[in-house]
Amino acid sequence: MAPEPQERLVFHVDLDAFFVEVERQENPGLIGKPVIIGGLGPRGVVSTASYEARRFGVHSAQAMSVARRLAPNAIYLRGNHKLYRDVSKKFMAILDEYSPLVVPMSVDEAYMDMTGTERSLGDPLDTANKIRANVKDSLRLPVSIGIGPSKLVAKVATEHAKPNGVFRVRQEDARAFFAPQPVRNMPGIGPKAEEALKELGITSLGQLATAEDGPLRRALGPNHSGYLKQRARGIDRSPIRERPKSKSISAETTFSSDVIEIEKLEEVLKDLSERVGTRLRRTGQLAKQAGIKLRYGDFSTFTRQKTFVTPGDGDQLIYETAAGLLRVEMARRGDPVRLIGVSVSGLGEQAAQLSLLDATPLTDTHTSEAIDSIRERYGSDSISRGMKSKST
Repeated sequence: MAPEPQERLVFHVDLDAFFVEVERQENPGLIGKPVIIGGLGPRGVVSTASYEARRFGVHSAQAMSVARRLAPNAIYLRGNHKLYRDVSKKFMAILDEYSPLVVPMSVDEAYMDMTGTERSLGDPLDTANKIRANVKDSLRLPVSIGIGPSKLVAKVATEHAKPNGVFRVRQEDARAFFAPQPVRNMPGIGPKAEEALKELGITSLGQLATAEDGPLRRALGPNHSGYLKQRARGIDRSPIRERPKSKSISAETTFSSDVIEIEKLEEVLKDLSERVGTRLRRTGQLAKQAGIKLRYGDFSTFTRQKTFVTPGDGDQLIYETAAGLLRVEMARRGDPVRLIGVSVSGLGEQAAQLSLLDATPLTDTHTSEAIDSIRERYGSDSISRGMKSKST
């Protein structure tokens, strides 16, 4: 008789108020005070809020203007993202000591496949506390760990582990654990889906798990409804693996005041193109096309893409393609711009050999890689490409 398959064991590890805690190490005077980190301009967004600030209703992804109204006496910081990345690398290295498969989801959270580690590491709760102690001793950071039979259950369990604790949910207990929780607590349900479910009288995951299929399909769509209903029962069969490579890479910025000058827009476009190019080269892939995104003062949005003659990953290729699209659009409409963005898409594996008849992509790549190396060593502001002067 074949043995029963072993239940998966997944850890979801999340650094508590990561940016704030790192800043407190640099400045102990911030300890115990409401601290909010994010964009400080009029259109800034909250990245992280300390637990002291959260008591006022401040949370991540909130408009900074709203945060300032809720907590006018809090301490507001722009943050040091290079420092956060450096600490994040050390954090992930610690997790690698305990699992052969660590899947980072952001700088401050990761999934760990711990299936089968009980024999070597012991009880999962003990292992989780060892990881917490290691992170605390090495990085002086608090961390919460959710344990479950899947990524979904482990993720939701982490919210019950916060702050600075461990919480485990077994598969046989998952449905009962999910049932009383608000639908918004489940990953995959955003504000629009929450509102649609509320109109059906569904406010808890237990109600979602037993909802009639017909109304649910009409409210959420035929594909999405069945998927969410299954997850509401605590069932998640998605594999624990490395995140799939992105199909696109983008960067954008919102101006503090609308911009109409084409020279200023092109200057920002160049910076965004270099940021996208750097990230693209790190994936080892080539892009087939680049695009721009413009949002005007009336919040109308324009997007357009153009395919490269030859797939590439160089900053100049991305910028010149995006700038050409920008000039056409500004000549067509020419209104003040609120937001500008650059993207590349159609990503594929690095080509073995570029066309010998077109040396431009290869030359651009080598120049861009050299710039990457200088920035890696001396900082992101140490070197920048010059803007081509316009012929008169």
